[in-house]
Amino acid sequence: MILVYSYSCCFNLEIVCMMKKIVIFFLFVFCKAVIVSGQTIAPLTPELKKVEPVNIFPTDAGTAFKFDDRSNGSKTSTFDVKAQVNGAPLFTAEIFTVAKSHYAIQNSWIPAAPIKKGDVLLARFSIRSIYAKQESGEAVVYFYVQQANAPNDKSVITDLSAGPEWKNMDISFVAARDMEVGEAAVCFSYAALAQKVEITNLQLWNFENKATLAQMPVTRFTYKGREANASWRNEALKRIDSIRTAPIQINVVDAHGKPVSGAKVEVKMVESAFIWGTAANEATLANDSQDSKNYKRIFKEFFNTAVIENGFKWPRWSAGPERQAETKKAFEWLEQNGFRQRGHNLVWPGFKFSPRIAKETAEKDTAAFRKIIEEDVRTKMAYTKGRVIAWDVINELLHERDFLKYLPSNETVRWFQLAKEIDPDAQLFINEYSMLNSIASPRNIKSYLDTITMLRANGAPIEAIGIQGHVGRQPRNPEQVISDLNLFKPIGLPVQITEFDINMIDEDLQADYTRDFLIACYSHPVVTGFTIWGFWQSKHWKPDAAMFRTDWSPKPNAAIWREWVNNKWKTNITSTTNREGKVESNGHLGKYEVKVTKDGNSTTASYELSKDAKPVLIQLK
Repeated sequence: MILVYSYSCCFNLEIVCMMKKIVIFFLFVFCKAVIVSGQTIAPLTPELKKVEPVNIFPTDAGTAFKFDDRSNGSKTSTFDVKAQVNGAPLFTAEIFTVAKSHYAIQNSWIPAAPIKKGDVLLARFSIRSIYAKQESGEAVVYFYVQQANAPNDKSVITDLSAGPEWKNMDISFVAARDMEVGEAAVCFSYAALAQKVEITNLQLWNFENKATLAQMPVTRFTYKGREANASWRNEALKRIDSIRTAPIQINVVDAHGKPVSGAKVEVKMVESAFIWGTAANEATLANDSQDSKNYKRIFKEFFNTAVIENGFKWPRWSAGPERQAETKKAFEWLEQNGFRQRGHNLVWPGFKFSPRIAKETAEKDTAAFRKIIEEDVRTKMAYTKGRVIAWDVINELLHERDFLKYLPSNETVRWFQLAKEIDPDAQLFINEYSMLNSIASPRNIKSYLDTITMLRANGAPIEAIGIQGHVGRQPRNPEQVISDLNLFKPIGLPVQITEFDINMIDEDLQADYTRDFLIACYSHPVVTGFTIWGFWQSKHWKPDAAMFRTDWSPKPNAAIWREWVNNKWKTNITSTTNREGKVESNGHLGKYEVKVTKDGNSTTASYELSKDAKPVLIQLK
């Protein structure tokens, strides 16, 4: 009986288990079918339909796509397509190997109609992650619309994070150029992670000039740590107090050396020890229009440091006396108004950033090519010698290496040595992008640090590290930005954010992330400066990233800069001496002007607050 019972029990358990598997299987198939067939995108609003936009995404997208895997990985990535019940193709990309560039694995489609410069377009699609090999489980995909052929100029690029639940994306943008049929490409790239991603419901609506970006639907992005009283922010603000401030003590005495009580003391910061800078549009600075006057007014209020945006780049500097005169006029206005200046850049080793003569010479005579690069460096540095605090010696070496197809790799070392010979007092930077802004940041930082270490070992006098700091629509959370910056500690060199901007149309998110990125960077001990890449919409390479609109009205991110950089982190104190003739407070490091007034008598003194600064003694006469 026992044996029969045991057998019967086991048999029943097997049946139950089998039935469970069947039920689970059908549930899985049913759920999957619901997800695949039921995932939809809401239709355009009646207001947008009224202007009769055209969906120019190819109707044969399920077959008319291109997929490339140039990662040289051990296992080739796959890109599959199958039909949904609703008729929209479902694309599945599975990536097995992480590549150095996210562009190494990508797919693209050719729009079915021409695009005109200035057209307002809206890309729409649904995306989700099946798996992604990172802690959050979120896939990281880049979406962009560009020229199908070189130089592949982009009208939009944004990195996207996608979890296991479907997310509908609405990405609006303005076409950067005219593109006939066959000249534009709608692209996704995947090589940032080992991951499996599904994409469906692809649409590309062209509204031409019948609608504005403000009318477009927007996918709301956010980031972890944005909430009020976020713990990371509270900790960062404490670090700022610790590393960026010091005690201020003003002792006021009379002609006999006795303490003076009741004296009015005004302490005003005139220059922060920290670089708060911006790129300067040389053409705007060099004229006397009303826009130029507004531009200069904002410049003086917001910044203590400047970098000429384009005037010292090889194509602009070599364009002739008129262009050089414009650059020099802007440079001298900045100099006369007390701005520290960074130079940008000496060598940008890509032919697309060089005058035509560069490639022509390189292909004919490498010795002559070496010589014209050196001549350009020498003429620029001869003009700025002793007048700039720093130079970006090489820009984007990890990404732009055309010159090194014709020159030996140690030429990069020589460029740094040449710069140091010409201007020994200028701090020499290497400058690069693709850091602090995505999941790929730690990997890119490692490559950057490996390159810097190699160059220094071979004699390059690299004295500081530039991180451009361009941010897309999906910001990296501030705790990760801080952990990224920690990776620079072992090399022992100062770091500066050299070209910050946030290219997004969500102004509230833009303002919040400007605040949090500023706090994260200012709180980190390796960071010594923060430069943004322009501030006025009409003269900004990414107009949505500006702080002031074309009509000079401030955006929310301008209010953030005013609140934190110009107020909270720019110490100004008005107080009265106590019985001992003292005023004691705390201030951010930098240069100050101190004015003491008592009974109509005033004395002014300059004072530099550092971590080891001693009390200031001011004698009233």
